[in-house]
Amino acid sequence: MKIVSFPHYTCGGLLCDILNGTYSLIAPNGGISSINHSLGKIGDANDILMDFDPTTFFNALVHVDKNKWIGTHCWLGSIDLGDNISQVINVTTETYRSRLYRWIRVYHLHYIKSKPWQNLSGMSEIDKQRETAKNYLKPFGKISHPKVVNIEFSDVVEQSASLKILIGHDSEKHLSRWREINHWLYDVDLWTSSAASRFHEAEYEQNLGQFYQYE
Repeated sequence: MKIVSFPHYTCGGLLCDILNGTYSLIAPNGGISSINHSLGKIGDANDILMDFDPTTFFNALVHVDKNKWIGTHCWLGSIDLGDNISQVINVTTETYRSRLYRWIRVYHLHYIKSKPWQNLSGMSEIDKQRETAKNYLKPFGKISHPKVVNIEFSDVVEQSASLKILIGHDSEKHLSRWREINHWLYDVDLWTSSAASRFHEAEYEQNLGQFYQYE
């Protein structure tokens, strides 16, 4: 069994497609609708899915093709991987860049399209965005295990040498489509965008334990 472990909105569908040699359609939410990337999903969390039942997780994998890469939102660092899991690719968000990229992606693909956000304006909208961004400050950490390869989400976004070594073959068709879908991750003003500002403010409040003061 081969597993891609990733927090939501961090390219699990893309990696499962590339690693399995498939080219899935784009889902309505802007993700990659890879069937395999959903087979190990037994739940999710607003931030990181660490509290789950290992038995439920392993039961979900009983009938899947053991030669395919299967996706899950579960962080697997706290369970015994057992004999059935041979490899794990763990998409981490330990760096600030990775966490911000994740936030920017979910901001554009999900939250700005959601009714709770669309019904807000002014400071109410800013407050809602900043509070939501706090969920994305928590890192999806590395796992130290001989079966696990850790890769930062920023390496996928920036399509670094680490990603190309991990993939091991030409996948530009997949990667170029992903860049196009997620074009705002490559905007020159990404780091000063309103979405990034809400993330900075969320971090300020969490780290200092006080409200961000707008001028």
